[in-house]
Amino acid sequence: MDRRQFLHTSAALSTLPALPFSISVAEAGSVTPNANESGYKALVCVFLFGGNDSHNMIVPYQSSEYAAYLAARGGLASANGLALPQANLQPLIAPGGSAATAALALHPAMTRLGSVYNAGKMAIVANTGPLLDETTLTQYRSPSHPLPPQLFSHSDMQMHWQTMRPDVPADTGWGGRMADVFRIASSGRLPVATGFGSGGIFMKGEITAPYNLVPMRYANGAIDPRSPVARTPNATLSWDNTANPQGVFQKNYMQTRGNLLEQQFSKVTRASLEVGEFVRNAMYTEANGNYTLRNAVPGTWPTNNGLAAQLHAVAAMIGSRASLGTTRQVFFLSLGGFDNHGDQFGDIAGSKSLLAGKHFTLLNYVDEALRAFYDATVSMGVANDVTTMTMSDFGRTIKSNGQGSDHGWGGHNLVLGGAVKGGRVYGAAASGAAVTQYFPYASQLTSQALDVGEGRLLPTISADAYTATLAKWFGADAAELNDIFPNLTRFNVQDVGFM
Repeated sequence: MDRRQFLHTSAALSTLPALPFSISVAEAGSVTPNANESGYKALVCVFLFGGNDSHNMIVPYQSSEYAAYLAARGGLASANGLALPQANLQPLIAPGGSAATAALALHPAMTRLGSVYNAGKMAIVANTGPLLDETTLTQYRSPSHPLPPQLFSHSDMQMHWQTMRPDVPADTGWGGRMADVFRIASSGRLPVATGFGSGGIFMKGEITAPYNLVPMRYANGAIDPRSPVARTPNATLSWDNTANPQGVFQKNYMQTRGNLLEQQFSKVTRASLEVGEFVRNAMYTEANGNYTLRNAVPGTWPTNNGLAAQLHAVAAMIGSRASLGTTRQVFFLSLGGFDNHGDQFGDIAGSKSLLAGKHFTLLNYVDEALRAFYDATVSMGVANDVTTMTMSDFGRTIKSNGQGSDHGWGGHNLVLGGAVKGGRVYGAAASGAAVTQYFPYASQLTSQALDVGEGRLLPTISADAYTATLAKWFGADAAELNDIFPNLTRFNVQDVGFM
């Protein structure tokens, strides 16, 4: 059955409760029949809220470039600088290479992902960020050249990344628009876009509505069987348990309302009840209030890592993909705390250090969680079908403020999965240039004219191109890419090439 046949048939069955919640038939509109929905693919989007100092996540490793990095970051922590000690860096060894020739290294807290890079399954996308058009330093300084509004602002840059519409007040996100394009990839009741509550605008489409999970919960070092990741509104939290309050609650929301606002609220709540029940039954068996995953997730998962708990829940959903009836899933996860103006340093034996502190802890969480998830996809046999990517508000200033770093612009991101052409860096040597293996070394910032002030890097790869590369792998064709990313055609580079 093709898309048009599906919608024609669905229209005749629009009153049946088995209709996929991810498709509102009455509002479905036209459907482009060209997106490739064959097989199974999942895109896992991890947002690092606060502005990750990615200039310390990926660091020049060889002596000459490390020396330039050391100077640009104001020296080591003992001098109130932000440079990491060279001896503690984790070299990024390209496939077939060695530590002696490694050009770059990971932060000392990231001890696990290097081997994924070495295996060619993780790539670095260097110096990417929101743009409105190809932009040079001269154009940046010109009042007539279009720039994303409110540059360097947390809330605005977060919106730009999630919507890919810096030019207009957007009410949909690129994850939601992808869900719109792939909406009939779900034959069950689970929408294509799924998240954990912090990605409302990212997952909001024009047609589809997202579904929210809760992270995996643990008790005594194992999954808590009393807390499934699929939850529904529950009246028994405050009602008398002896009177079947949940039944009364559900029946009440099935009634037709005369007020349109009440009717819409009732519709949303009813959908939450129905989809939550469908997902829970697809993923779990239940006995005496205890829930057991029908498809256990392999691997050892940390129980004190909030990002890992989200990824554990995502892995459980991927494991149940057949029962959930979907061939495409877009997930949104997040980790906060990266706004490290004055708390980037820690203390070791009474000395100021970057080998401890908030940023060290957060990057350790990222490293631990992403590696556990990647290993699980390998064990589950779906590594080639699952790609994980990172985003953040912005990169931070290369220049130290004495206690941390300030708001920047371009930053570096990680992409990993079996389909990633990894073990290398993707970027552009100058704005508008072809994609080459490139990293904006501190010694090159002046000659490349990338510093807009205080070490804020002018992005050389648009966020549009970075994310559109992933949507293309997901199965979107050229026309659909332009629907999802309306500004994409403004950029010379529209496919970064890492997939």
